Amino acid sequence: MADMVTIQRQMDLTFAEINYLIRLMYATEDEHTKNLTLNQMWNKIAHLQFLNQLLVAASFQQGQAAIPLQNSPQTMLPDSTNAPTANNQMEFTREQLAQFTGMNGQPAYVAVNGVVYDVTNNAAWSVATHFGLSAGRDLTQEFASCHTGQQWILDTLVPVGRLIA
Repeated sequence: MADMVTIQRQMDLTFAEINYLIRLMYATEDEHTKNLTLNQMWNKIAHLQFLNQLLVAASFQQGQAAIPLQNSPQTMLPDSTNAPTANNQMEFTREQLAQFTGMNGQPAYVAVNGVVYDVTNNAAWSVATHFGLSAGRDLTQEFASCHTGQQWILDTLVPVGRLIA
């Protein structure tokens, strides 16, 4: 697990990115740019929530008291079979991932390269679909065929765990 200093640095960087995006919102009059910027801010806030969960877990490991956030990825899981691992990552089988379709109040998760991402509040995944692809699946091949060399896209998503065989 990342140490608390590393997590705090990541949080500081994310806050700086959010401040930049807020200034960009004020500076632009183009509605399309404003919508893209707002979507980026939502993603950064979700990333902060994830980093906070890591910080909480790290503080518990070091014996410090912390209060976990409500509605974090760990508290939204349907059962305890996905308990956090020693690395504080959730492990998902393909069958478990298939439960996270964004329907019936469940979050929308997708897997790419073994990492499970939350796309619930991502504008590109409205109604838990993206160009005919649906959430709750491993989309490694689809991502590679459409977004080669575009790792930055995955960096805008909140990782919630890893896909296991």
